[in-house]
Amino acid sequence: MARGIFEHTVMLLAGVVIGVLVFVGLLSLHAVFLIPPPGSAPPSDYTNLIRTLGWTAVVSMDLAVSLTVMLAWVVGASRSDVPDASRRGIFIFATVFLAIWIIVASPFPFFGRFL
Repeated sequence: MARGIFEHTVMLLAGVVIGVLVFVGLLSLHAVFLIPPPGSAPPSDYTNLIRTLGWTAVVSMDLAVSLTVMLAWVVGASRSDVPDASRRGIFIFATVFLAIWIIVASPFPFFGRFL
């Protein structure tokens, strides 16, 4: 009985850790195009405003994606009356949602060729 509770707790905590890691990874990925290049002239007020709005959008959307993945993991790993097919559907949704977000919001031109 105690072993089952321990494994269940580990699965739920793994969902939280995965959510945090996804958030940090996505934020690092999107920081590539929001940080000014070295040696550039001081930015204007307009550029600072655009950069601030960009950071706000990136942080909020990356947080939303990581919370979606984390919530899907926690709900999918929880012991409830949810059928296995529904749990698999939740995991698939989180995976596809994350993959599409990385492709659509990627700053690299390689991914833009697919769209």
